[in-house]
Amino acid sequence: MNEYDSNRIYDLVSKIGFKKTEVKKEANCLVLNTCHIREKATEKIYDEIGRIKKDFKNSKKPLVIVSGCVAQAESNEMIKRESYIDMVIGPQSYHKINDLILDFEKKNKKINETEFDVVTKFEKLEKVNRSFNKISSYLTIQEGCDKFCHFCVVPYTRGPEYSRPIKQIISEVNNLINNGAREIVLLGQNVNAYNFSANNKKYKLSDLIRKLNYINGLKRIRYITSHPKDMTQDLIDCYKDCEKLMTLIHLPIQSGSNRILKAMNRQHDTKHYLEIVKKIRKINKDIRFSSDFIVGYPGETEKDYQETVDFIKNVGFINSYSFIFSPRPGTPAAKKKLNNLEESKQRLKNLQDVLKNIQLKNNNNFLGDYCEVLVENQLQEKGKFFGRTKVMTPVIFESENCKLGELVNVKVTSLNQNNLFGFHKNNKVKAA
Repeated sequence: MNEYDSNRIYDLVSKIGFKKTEVKKEANCLVLNTCHIREKATEKIYDEIGRIKKDFKNSKKPLVIVSGCVAQAESNEMIKRESYIDMVIGPQSYHKINDLILDFEKKNKKINETEFDVVTKFEKLEKVNRSFNKISSYLTIQEGCDKFCHFCVVPYTRGPEYSRPIKQIISEVNNLINNGAREIVLLGQNVNAYNFSANNKKYKLSDLIRKLNYINGLKRIRYITSHPKDMTQDLIDCYKDCEKLMTLIHLPIQSGSNRILKAMNRQHDTKHYLEIVKKIRKINKDIRFSSDFIVGYPGETEKDYQETVDFIKNVGFINSYSFIFSPRPGTPAAKKKLNNLEESKQRLKNLQDVLKNIQLKNNNNFLGDYCEVLVENQLQEKGKFFGRTKVMTPVIFESENCKLGELVNVKVTSLNQNNLFGFHKNNKVKAA
């Protein structure tokens, strides 16, 4: 979502004369768009500003803007602590950036803009065309969270759950496709909580997916990140007949221990999660799962940890994100006593080894076979391309006749834990 927000910030400021530069010292405005989900995010911002100060020591000071979730969480404290910062803008206020820059240039007065104004934000963004598109493009459809997991800062930095109007989303999808996108990744802090009402009709994520499935030129649909509580039957049913909906589901569980899930306030247990997995696999045997795991949550015992490892082996997650618990200021878990760090590090290493083995085993299933790949980029080395399978596995392959945005069949000749390697020689490219 930060990549989406960063690109939209550029779409906005380009309207008042700004252009991107790859050379930092050439810039007269620097925007640091931030995430607050991991530990030490705030300190990293101050470290980066320290480097900026050195870079511009002998030249005119640039306009320095901190945006995103760290800006929302720290607010005016950032300006008090570091006078080099000129402006702090929260993630629901960046649509105001042009007026704020112009106001700063006129008055030369520090600005703190951290109001929750998500409705106006998307109304504003709808009127600004996107200038940066990829074959696989992100699209935010939902923001905020009402779940209040005890470890998570999102409800405090992104606000309550908000779903964009469905017509607004479809309009942006069409704009992306007209500019070359062939895969749309629908984004939300709780993307499957999408719920928009218009003309006495309620639209859920399943309704949106079904509408997108019929759009010409669109070849693939994905969505992240989901919550098990919102994985409803209507969404599961999409995997029966929406052929453009990809077969990897990212469904974070965080822990395989029911005791820890309760402590986290996750509002589901492992039984509920496994019921979802069973329902989906019954509908579509090709579905694969990825997830998120927090190791060393306050109070986690060896038994809790082992239950998580067993759960991972049971489901067979083909790709997952895993981290040691890091307390986020203002969350209930931040008040709890931390586990032994060295013990947590060892648990994380062991857990990641289990995940890596499952990932490698899954990749081995492709060896010697053909897989469908969406061509995303041409590599510098002549005749080599990059794309992804239906389950998001990266593929590097040789081809003499493929084009960006096409679906091609690649024969896999070798692999490692993260990537598949092969070649494409079929002159007939699969139709959209």
